[in-house]
Amino acid sequence: MDSSFKKTDRRTLYTKMVIKDALLELLAANSFEKITVTATCKQAEVSRATFYLHFDDLTAVLDECLADALKIADEADGNPNTDMLKMLHMITSGEFGTEMLQANDTLLPACQRVADLPKYRPIFLDSGLSDYIIKQMFQTEKERTVPILMEYCHLPKAEAEMLFAFVIYGAFSVNKSMGWNKDRKWYEIQGILIRFILGGLDVLKKEI
Repeated sequence: MDSSFKKTDRRTLYTKMVIKDALLELLAANSFEKITVTATCKQAEVSRATFYLHFDDLTAVLDECLADALKIADEADGNPNTDMLKMLHMITSGEFGTEMLQANDTLLPACQRVADLPKYRPIFLDSGLSDYIIKQMFQTEKERTVPILMEYCHLPKAEAEMLFAFVIYGAFSVNKSMGWNKDRKWYEIQGILIRFILGGLDVLKKEI
Protein backbone atom coordinates (compact mmCIF):
# COMPACT_ATOMS: atom_id res chain seq x y z
CA MET A 1 0.00 0.00 0.00
CA ASP A 2 1.25 3.48 -0.85
CA SER A 3 2.76 5.25 2.19
CA SER A 4 1.00 8.52 1.31
CA PHE A 5 -2.35 6.70 1.44
CA LYS A 6 -1.49 5.31 4.89
CA LYS A 7 -0.67 8.81 6.13
CA THR A 8 -3.86 10.21 4.67
CA ASP A 9 -5.91 7.37 6.13
CA ARG A 10 -4.36 7.89 9.57
CA ARG A 11 -5.00 11.59 9.35
CA THR A 12 -8.62 10.97 8.35
CA LEU A 13 -9.21 8.57 11.24
CA TYR A 14 -7.65 11.02 13.67
CA THR A 15 -9.70 13.96 12.42
CA LYS A 16 -12.93 11.98 12.58
CA MET A 17 -12.06 10.84 16.10
CA VAL A 18 -11.46 14.44 17.19
CA ILE A 19 -14.82 15.52 15.77
CA LYS A 20 -16.65 12.60 17.39
CA ASP A 21 -14.99 13.28 20.74
CA ALA A 22 -15.99 16.94 20.46
CA LEU A 23 -19.63 16.00 19.94
CA LEU A 24 -19.57 13.64 22.92
CA GLU A 25 -18.04 16.37 25.10
CA LEU A 26 -20.75 18.82 24.06
CA LEU A 27 -23.47 16.20 24.67
CA ALA A 28 -22.31 15.91 28.27
CA ALA A 29 -23.66 19.43 28.88
CA ASN A 30 -26.14 20.05 26.06
CA SER A 31 -28.97 18.27 24.29
CA PHE A 32 -28.19 17.13 20.75
CA GLU A 33 -30.81 19.44 19.23
CA LYS A 34 -29.01 22.48 20.67
CA ILE A 35 -25.58 21.52 19.36
CA THR A 36 -24.44 23.11 16.11
CA VAL A 37 -21.77 22.26 13.58
CA THR A 38 -20.08 25.54 14.46
CA ALA A 39 -19.92 24.63 18.15
CA THR A 40 -18.62 21.15 17.33
CA CYS A 41 -15.91 22.57 15.06
CA LYS A 42 -14.86 25.00 17.79
CA GLN A 43 -14.71 22.20 20.37
CA ALA A 44 -12.72 20.00 17.98
CA GLU A 45 -10.54 22.91 16.81
CA VAL A 46 -11.21 22.16 13.14
CA SER A 47 -12.68 24.28 10.37
CA ARG A 48 -16.18 23.82 8.94
CA ALA A 49 -14.56 22.80 5.66
CA THR A 50 -12.71 20.01 7.48
CA PHE A 51 -15.91 18.92 9.22
CA TYR A 52 -17.85 18.65 5.95
CA LEU A 53 -14.95 16.83 4.32
CA HIS A 54 -15.61 13.96 6.73
CA PHE A 55 -19.29 14.19 7.71
CA ASP A 56 -22.47 15.32 5.98
CA ASP A 57 -24.02 16.61 9.20
CA LEU A 58 -24.12 16.12 12.97
CA THR A 59 -26.42 13.11 12.66
CA ALA A 60 -23.69 11.34 10.70
CA VAL A 61 -21.28 12.06 13.57
CA LEU A 62 -23.84 10.76 16.06
CA ASP A 63 -24.32 7.58 14.03
CA GLU A 64 -20.60 6.84 14.08
CA CYS A 65 -20.38 7.50 17.82
CA LEU A 66 -23.22 5.06 18.44
CA ALA A 67 -21.67 2.48 16.12
CA ASP A 68 -18.35 2.86 17.95
CA ALA A 69 -20.05 2.35 21.33
CA LEU A 70 -21.85 -0.80 20.22
CA LYS A 71 -18.72 -2.15 18.55
CA ILE A 72 -16.63 -1.67 21.69
CA ALA A 73 -19.31 -3.32 23.82
CA ASP A 74 -19.66 -6.13 21.30
CA GLU A 75 -15.93 -6.89 21.29
CA ALA A 76 -16.25 -8.23 24.82
CA ASP A 77 -18.37 -11.09 23.52
CA GLY A 78 -18.21 -13.80 20.91
CA ASN A 79 -21.05 -14.49 18.53
CA PRO A 80 -24.16 -15.15 20.61
CA ASN A 81 -26.02 -18.40 20.09
CA THR A 82 -28.57 -20.53 21.89
CA ASP A 83 -25.90 -21.39 24.49
CA MET A 84 -26.16 -17.75 25.59
CA LEU A 85 -29.74 -18.37 26.70
CA LYS A 86 -28.70 -21.50 28.58
CA MET A 87 -25.94 -19.58 30.33
CA LEU A 88 -28.33 -16.76 31.25
CA HIS A 89 -30.64 -19.36 32.81
CA MET A 90 -27.74 -20.62 34.91
CA ILE A 91 -26.19 -17.35 36.05
CA THR A 92 -29.53 -15.80 37.05
CA SER A 93 -30.81 -18.85 38.90
CA GLY A 94 -31.40 -18.69 42.65
CA GLU A 95 -28.20 -20.67 43.20
CA PHE A 96 -25.93 -18.05 41.65
CA GLY A 97 -27.80 -14.74 41.57
CA THR A 98 -26.42 -11.21 41.22
CA GLU A 99 -22.74 -12.01 41.82
CA MET A 100 -22.65 -14.58 39.04
CA LEU A 101 -24.39 -12.22 36.62
CA GLN A 102 -21.93 -9.46 37.47
CA ALA A 103 -19.00 -11.81 36.84
CA ASN A 104 -20.43 -13.00 33.51
CA ASP A 105 -22.07 -9.90 32.08
CA THR A 106 -20.32 -10.35 28.73
CA LEU A 107 -23.29 -12.64 28.04
CA LEU A 108 -25.57 -9.63 28.09
CA PRO A 109 -26.44 -8.12 24.69
CA ALA A 110 -24.25 -5.26 23.48
CA CYS A 111 -27.14 -2.85 23.97
CA GLN A 112 -26.91 -3.62 27.70
CA ARG A 113 -23.14 -3.54 27.96
CA VAL A 114 -22.84 0.03 26.63
CA ALA A 115 -23.44 0.98 30.25
CA ASP A 116 -19.75 0.13 30.75
CA LEU A 117 -18.73 3.06 28.54
CA PRO A 118 -18.93 6.42 30.38
CA LYS A 119 -17.53 8.21 27.34
CA TYR A 120 -20.63 7.35 25.32
CA ARG A 121 -23.17 7.63 28.14
CA PRO A 122 -24.29 11.19 27.16
CA ILE A 123 -25.76 9.75 23.95
CA PHE A 124 -28.02 7.43 25.88
CA LEU A 125 -29.06 9.99 28.48
CA ASP A 126 -30.32 12.57 25.96
CA SER A 127 -34.13 12.31 26.10
CA GLY A 128 -34.48 13.85 22.66
CA LEU A 129 -32.39 11.08 21.14
CA SER A 130 -34.11 8.12 22.80
CA ASP A 131 -36.37 7.12 19.90
CA TYR A 132 -33.60 7.51 17.35
CA ILE A 133 -31.03 5.63 19.45
CA ILE A 134 -33.29 2.69 20.27
CA LYS A 135 -34.23 2.25 16.60
CA GLN A 136 -30.56 2.20 15.64
CA MET A 137 -29.76 -0.29 18.38
CA PHE A 138 -32.66 -2.50 17.35
CA GLN A 139 -31.45 -2.58 13.75
CA THR A 140 -27.88 -3.35 14.87
CA GLU A 141 -28.77 -6.15 17.27
CA LYS A 142 -31.69 -7.84 15.53
CA GLU A 143 -29.59 -9.62 12.89
CA ARG A 144 -27.96 -11.69 15.63
CA THR A 145 -30.69 -11.90 18.23
CA VAL A 146 -33.79 -12.60 16.14
CA PRO A 147 -32.44 -15.93 14.79
CA ILE A 148 -31.78 -17.03 18.39
CA LEU A 149 -35.38 -16.28 19.34
CA MET A 150 -36.67 -18.01 16.19
CA GLU A 151 -34.75 -21.18 17.02
CA TYR A 152 -35.35 -21.20 20.76
CA CYS A 153 -39.07 -20.39 20.69
CA HIS A 154 -39.84 -21.89 17.26
CA LEU A 155 -41.20 -18.54 16.08
CA PRO A 156 -41.47 -17.13 12.55
CA LYS A 157 -39.18 -14.19 11.82
CA ALA A 158 -41.85 -11.47 12.03
CA GLU A 159 -43.01 -12.63 15.48
CA ALA A 160 -39.44 -13.01 16.73
CA GLU A 161 -38.68 -9.44 15.63
CA MET A 162 -41.71 -8.12 17.53
CA LEU A 163 -40.65 -10.05 20.62
CA PHE A 164 -37.14 -8.64 20.38
CA ALA A 165 -38.52 -5.12 19.95
CA PHE A 166 -40.52 -5.58 23.16
CA VAL A 167 -37.42 -6.75 25.03
CA ILE A 168 -34.97 -4.13 23.76
CA TYR A 169 -37.33 -1.16 24.13
CA GLY A 170 -38.13 -2.23 27.69
CA ALA A 171 -34.48 -2.80 28.59
CA PHE A 172 -33.52 0.59 27.17
CA SER A 173 -36.19 2.33 29.24
CA VAL A 174 -35.04 0.66 32.47
CA ASN A 175 -31.36 1.35 31.79
CA LYS A 176 -32.09 4.99 31.02
CA SER A 177 -34.11 5.42 34.22
CA MET A 178 -31.07 4.12 36.13
CA GLY A 179 -28.68 6.50 34.39
CA TRP A 180 -26.86 3.63 32.67
CA ASN A 181 -24.85 3.21 35.88
CA LYS A 182 -23.77 -0.40 36.38
CA ASP A 183 -23.81 -0.57 40.15
CA ARG A 184 -25.05 -3.47 42.28
CA LYS A 185 -28.67 -2.29 42.02
CA TRP A 186 -28.37 -2.30 38.22
CA TYR A 187 -27.26 -5.94 38.26
CA GLU A 188 -30.07 -6.86 40.63
CA ILE A 189 -32.63 -5.32 38.28
CA GLN A 190 -31.02 -6.97 35.24
CA GLY A 191 -31.26 -10.34 36.99
CA ILE A 192 -34.97 -9.81 37.63
CA LEU A 193 -35.61 -8.74 34.04
CA ILE A 194 -33.60 -11.62 32.57
CA ARG A 195 -35.43 -14.19 34.72
CA PHE A 196 -38.75 -12.64 33.67
CA ILE A 197 -37.82 -12.70 29.98
CA LEU A 198 -36.37 -16.21 30.07
CA GLY A 199 -39.48 -17.46 31.88
CA GLY A 200 -41.62 -16.07 29.10
CA LEU A 201 -39.39 -17.58 26.42
CA ASP A 202 -39.61 -20.98 28.10
CA VAL A 203 -43.40 -20.76 28.13
CA LEU A 204 -43.42 -20.00 24.41
CA LYS A 205 -41.00 -22.86 23.78
CA LYS A 206 -43.22 -25.37 25.63
CA GLU A 207 -46.35 -24.27 23.80
CA ILE A 208 -44.96 -25.41 20.44
